[in-house]
Amino acid sequence: MPTTPHESPRTLSNLREVGGDGLQARLRPGRRRVFRANTETVPADAYPSTVSHVVDLRRADEAEATPHPLAGMPGYVSAPLFDPSSGVEADPAALSLEQQYDDWIERHSSTIAEALRAVARTGGDDTAAGAGEHADVLICCAAGKDRTGVMSLLLASVWGADDSTIAADYAATGPNLRERFARELAESTDREHTLRMHRCVPEIAEHLLATLEERHGGARGYLRAIGLTDDEVAAL
Repeated sequence: MPTTPHESPRTLSNLREVGGDGLQARLRPGRRRVFRANTETVPADAYPSTVSHVVDLRRADEAEATPHPLAGMPGYVSAPLFDPSSGVEADPAALSLEQQYDDWIERHSSTIAEALRAVARTGGDDTAAGAGEHADVLICCAAGKDRTGVMSLLLASVWGADDSTIAADYAATGPNLRERFARELAESTDREHTLRMHRCVPEIAEHLLATLEERHGGARGYLRAIGLTDDEVAAL
């Protein structure tokens, strides 16, 4: 049943494993899983019971306005992807999502590195903090689309996923957010801009992968360029 403005959802429309079902089991068997999601005011049991670490990519003001349902767990980490020292989230001239993502990976490279390190710290022997089998990780932002999409792309590429699989995982967010997009469009005062920001097609991910290849020789080269060590990359 659709929610009303006075109701909170009980499930997350954009929760899934990074890379799509089965990718992590195939490429990194026996390792802890990394999930991706949007953030809503949902019950804690809306998340897989195995999740014991959360890397929240939202700004501090976003996290204050909508506290994460798992913020009370010891493994919750706030790791904003947008560098607050930058002053802007993206170059004002970057109109398309392709241009924005290209800008983000350079403008926010230090905070992207810190967010990735937060993920890497949950790796280790995959039973971090004595969590036993409950050592899975969640990365999230507001919609689970852009910041989470860029992080998921980097992770899946480093794990060895092919470009078409990564692009398909990125595009899977579109149908998952159909209701959210409809609400945002109905409330928008700039329909053209809102539609641009709602784009969620494989070509956007393919463009970012090509940019990473051109500038850094791929995602692994990018991670090294922004300061991650080989051990940190291996722990992802």
